[in-house]
Amino acid sequence: MMHPHQRFAIATILTLIAMFLNGCASDRLTQYDHSWATNVTAFEREIRDLQSALEIPGLAYVIVKDGAPIASNAFGSVQGAPAEAFTTHTPLRIASVTKSFTAIVAMQLVEEGRLDLDAPARHYVPDLKLPDDVLVRHLLTHTSEGDVGEEYVYGSTRYAMLGPIIEAITERNLDQTLRERILKRAGMQVYPSPALGAHAGLVSTTDDMGAFLASIGNGLLLRSSSLERLALPSRSTTGAALPVSLGFFTQTVQGQRVIWSFGQDDPEHSGALLVHLPERGLSLFVLANANVLSDPFRLLMGDVSKSPFAMSFLRLFAFSEPGGPWLRPERDAVDLAKDLTDLEGRVSYRYRDELIGWALIDLWTGRTADAQHKLDIASARYHSPELPDPIVHFAALRLPNEQTKESAIQIGEQLLTRHPDNRWMLLAQAYLLQQRAQFEKSSACFHRILNLPNQEPDFIGRLFKVWSWMALAQMSEGRDPAQAQRYLQEIVGSGITGDMLEEAKRMLNRLEQAHTNGGR
Repeated sequence: MMHPHQRFAIATILTLIAMFLNGCASDRLTQYDHSWATNVTAFEREIRDLQSALEIPGLAYVIVKDGAPIASNAFGSVQGAPAEAFTTHTPLRIASVTKSFTAIVAMQLVEEGRLDLDAPARHYVPDLKLPDDVLVRHLLTHTSEGDVGEEYVYGSTRYAMLGPIIEAITERNLDQTLRERILKRAGMQVYPSPALGAHAGLVSTTDDMGAFLASIGNGLLLRSSSLERLALPSRSTTGAALPVSLGFFTQTVQGQRVIWSFGQDDPEHSGALLVHLPERGLSLFVLANANVLSDPFRLLMGDVSKSPFAMSFLRLFAFSEPGGPWLRPERDAVDLAKDLTDLEGRVSYRYRDELIGWALIDLWTGRTADAQHKLDIASARYHSPELPDPIVHFAALRLPNEQTKESAIQIGEQLLTRHPDNRWMLLAQAYLLQQRAQFEKSSACFHRILNLPNQEPDFIGRLFKVWSWMALAQMSEGRDPAQAQRYLQEIVGSGITGDMLEEAKRMLNRLEQAHTNGGR
């Protein structure tokens, strides 16, 4: 059984919400290269299936090849206005895809000799609240927390500090710099972006993001050497490959190099996904008026292969030839395993990651048995991946199967051997251990989270502390009520609001009453 605070934490992490039903399709379809027509048709059928499954009101996409769009379309309606069609020129915040714009500006300044990636960040802005050993590259690679330069842990607050650095160098505000250095060069329209920061907040459209991708492909924004650098993974201080290059994610998926970025805004506002295949000159951008392009698939862990949107694109455009798309089985086929066997007997592509992505959709939409079934098929069909999978590890939290949880705990042990200070992995492992009543080991993981060095005291940092205090209070309640009270008082004094605070107050009240009654 899952404790109430675990359900709250997981729900907060996933921001699980009910979305409006999918609206009618836009009648706008532009196919610039008819040789890809059957691939486009297959792609649209698949993403509309995903849109329906995730209850996304409106969604638009553009595919760019060799610097020019080959297809774009939009489906559904504007959030809260079902009679208004969502289009490829509907403006929305692209959320953290803004980070890719910041990264390109940073690389432009490197090309000009005005920014040194290996300089301390405070060299450019002395007032930044950062340790002295945090370099500019650490901000770009999400390695500025914990042991600096060692562990990738996605975070926006410190990435946002690149904004003041860029402003100090260019002597312009960030909005002006992005307009001059990217939007104008790419021929993109300018939309007011009142929440703009180096980490998020840029407002754009699918059409304009197509122009952005075309500009990356045709060299308008960066030199070829800089683009090549963005395709290479950065490395930790010990030489371990990171899932990021500089501001972009980068990884190899079934032999294909992929550069990508994701955006996750407020649940009912927007989500975005950018995928670029430098060796094939192919790119995809998807914009939705809900944040579920990323959250169900844990993209912040740095693995785009669990995104069914991204994998549909790769399968149909990177691995398939024009006019010969490699299709997928129905996600809920009666004999899904046989269908996969038949398909994989004809093509070299492997469906493991898509299968896991479909299971994550099932988990997101409350279809736990279906999720377990798909994960069981994946486990039976495919050899264990070379590296332990943090997304499968996290998914096990919401599955009732005890054997699955035990297997996930073993995965967690391997993950934490490699990543001892990754708070997301620690949190999932701690909850899994708690669910299996291994309280001593669980408590040790939660205490490690509380004692991690060099953590930014932002909202997400406070949440990790609150989640840990709550779990420790739950586990202490029966054997050490006084200690449980101390944990709960930490929550009350943390500044957190909402359900977690109310639960902490209820527990405190219950413990205080028990103490009073016991003293009579």
